[in-house]
Amino acid sequence: MAKAVARWSGQKVRFEIESASGHGASVDEAPIFGDDGAMRPTEMLLGALGSCTGLNAVLLLKKFKQPLKSLAVEVEGEQDKEWPRAFTRIEITFVIGWDGKHDNEQVDSALDMACNRYCPIHATLSRGTKIAHGRKDAH
Repeated sequence: MAKAVARWSGQKVRFEIESASGHGASVDEAPIFGDDGAMRPTEMLLGALGSCTGLNAVLLLKKFKQPLKSLAVEVEGEQDKEWPRAFTRIEITFVIGWDGKHDNEQVDSALDMACNRYCPIHATLSRGTKIAHGRKDAH
């Protein structure tokens, strides 16, 4: 099972996140709630989607022997105006630089598979996931 722990830093609403693999990240909010010292949780969600689809796109484009030179994955989300301000639409745009002639059909196939077949973040957001919550006292 994948796992991450988000620990409150004690400073306003800043959290330090540690993954089971030992890597870390920080999240915060803009003033007045936070100090604007890190990415917002909603931005991290969009970034997770962009990096997940992006790394799969790189692997697939290389497998398909496409002359990839650069890749940026732009992810934009529209949110409800009312709380909890859920995302109502998310748009992913792959901005690709080439180092030679590429096959548009293979590129489109690779990008489709990167999103719809191999990215667990995309699958979670597009299919919906049951989320449960509970609590326990710290010792």
